[in-house]
Amino acid sequence: LLGATVDQLNILLSDKLKGAIVLTHDESARHWRRMLNDYKLVYGIRDAKGLEFKSVVILDFFGEIPSSLQKPWRELVLDRVAKGNLEHSQPVIGTLLKLLYTGITRCIEQLFFVETKPSTAGDSTMRWLTQKDSQNGATFATCNNINDVEAMGMTSDEFVSEGINNAELAEGVETELDQSQMLLERAIWCFEQTDNIDLAAKARVHYSSIVFRLELQHSYDEKDANAFALLETRAASLMESLTKEGLTFEVLNLFVAMEPFLSVYAKNELERLVVRKLRGKER
Repeated sequence: LLGATVDQLNILLSDKLKGAIVLTHDESARHWRRMLNDYKLVYGIRDAKGLEFKSVVILDFFGEIPSSLQKPWRELVLDRVAKGNLEHSQPVIGTLLKLLYTGITRCIEQLFFVETKPSTAGDSTMRWLTQKDSQNGATFATCNNINDVEAMGMTSDEFVSEGINNAELAEGVETELDQSQMLLERAIWCFEQTDNIDLAAKARVHYSSIVFRLELQHSYDEKDANAFALLETRAASLMESLTKEGLTFEVLNLFVAMEPFLSVYAKNELERLVVRKLRGKER
């Protein structure tokens, strides 16, 4: 889809391609999420590594290739230079090829390249992809008008599955808190598309705890007893909600994050009444 406007893409993602995953260069993901009306399913390509999706939109991949590499990319795509020679002189080309491969192989059924602006790399790649084979007349891809795209939105079950995938990724022990926050935003959005109240509520509680843990990373005045008391109250309320939702792992994570702020009495009581029981269940 060449020459698509951001407005056209927003309409497409809210209708025919609702639930499609948008992949961008990693450093552009936050920008495109904002430009696409806070569309929750925008991933940096590296963030999506190892995942698979029904429909994928690779957005402005070629247009965002650095200007110094636009012509070398064209020479490679049009087979005017040996790949090995080019990668030796322009090693970033090799990195971009691997990145493109990662993006393409995330897709199960339908893949779209969307370029919102013309570029040397984009034009040459589209020419190569749509060029007919001399023997059988087949092409790798077709160039479409954005208005002719057939509906490929996710089903209700697929939205639930995608939401669960994101919620589970948010639990990963190596996942940064801001990454967990983004994953849970996606999970909540997916569950809301199906009116699955229970799963959406569970994800919201988890999200609230992640946001609270992010707040705890800010400095607090140790002499401000009122501030510490308020933190204890909020933490206790969150722990209760997390326990009701069966989010044991997050209760324990929250307890660890709160330890520096707890009074000796509160810490001992939480350890005795909540934490020991939950750790016992985990075993």
